[in-house]
Amino acid sequence: MGETVEAEHFSIPGGPRIDGRVLVSGNSQYYVPFVTIRVLSPTGDQIWQQQHVYQETHFNVGARGPGSYKVCFYNPWESRTDANVDLVYFTLAHLRRSASGGIQIPKGTQEDRAKEVASSDHMDDVKRTILGMSEFMQVISGSQKYLQRKLERHQKTMESNRDRTLFYTGLEVGLLLLVGLVQVLAVTGFFKPGKMSKVSV
Repeated sequence: MGETVEAEHFSIPGGPRIDGRVLVSGNSQYYVPFVTIRVLSPTGDQIWQQQHVYQETHFNVGARGPGSYKVCFYNPWESRTDANVDLVYFTLAHLRRSASGGIQIPKGTQEDRAKEVASSDHMDDVKRTILGMSEFMQVISGSQKYLQRKLERHQKTMESNRDRTLFYTGLEVGLLLLVGLVQVLAVTGFFKPGKMSKVSV
């Protein structure tokens, strides 16, 4: 998976950051899979890594120049089973804002009040603000996806536990009924005619 960072994103103070969240699960009843996750820069250098991710992880690392950033997954043989990886989101976000304050607009005179006064610096500030808001909206959208995926996983777990509980409960009840029936048949068999043994005095 990849995310492209444009050169204009580096015009914002603090610089862009690569943000992502990953969920890991498996289908085996006997083994719990784990994976290794790496984030690579446009030059192929590793800028973040985490090993033995069993359930979920989150990364937020500073970008190192414009280009395409990639996230790679590796399931080692020690995991002993296949892993299901859900990349909830992988986006450009979480910028550190500078404390420069708002944009100062000079007061117009009576003659130029009907005119729009905006310098290129003002437009650059507005553009950076729009970029930042867009990236924060991506973070909010990613967080919503994450919470939705977590809810879906919890629902599946609850349904699986319910089905398993019902199955074993039904099996236990069936075995108890079978044992009770065998006991009743065994006891009534002792009192059938012809089964009573004569006692000699």
